[in-house]
Amino acid sequence: MRRKASCCLLLAATITALTATESANAASPAPPVFHSRPGSKLPFSQAVRAGDWVFASGQIGVRDDGSVPPDMAEQARLAMDHTAAALAMAGASLDDVVKCTVMLGDMRQWAAFNTVYASYFKPGRMPARSSFGASGLAFGAGVEVECLAYQPAASGAEQRP
Repeated sequence: MRRKASCCLLLAATITALTATESANAASPAPPVFHSRPGSKLPFSQAVRAGDWVFASGQIGVRDDGSVPPDMAEQARLAMDHTAAALAMAGASLDDVVKCTVMLGDMRQWAAFNTVYASYFKPGRMPARSSFGASGLAFGAGVEVECLAYQPAASGAEQRP
């Protein structure tokens, strides 16, 4: 009986210590930091850092002049490059990505998109991913990619507004 009581006391002490540590860490969480391109009038942030997480808004394969190339491979490259740029605004990179959501205007373009997409990640470090067909994307794009990255703020990630 004595052993059972000491185990319960030890468990209670451990839970109390963990709870106190979590409370101390959660006492002053940093507010989210919103990142947009300078001069952007779009009604969303390109990336938002919330603690150790960076949420990158969906990026389409559009050129700087606003045109959408007809080729899926070029659209995929542009979408991934824009995603990398959005993550960089919040101090993260494609190496930090843990989850992506991919929207395709035409699921027959799946293979062409995948060929380009896979080249942006290191072998053995492919993010979790959801993909689906969409009946229409902004500006008539054929692909949109949004990502979630885990990049601890304590590791030196920039936290500027």
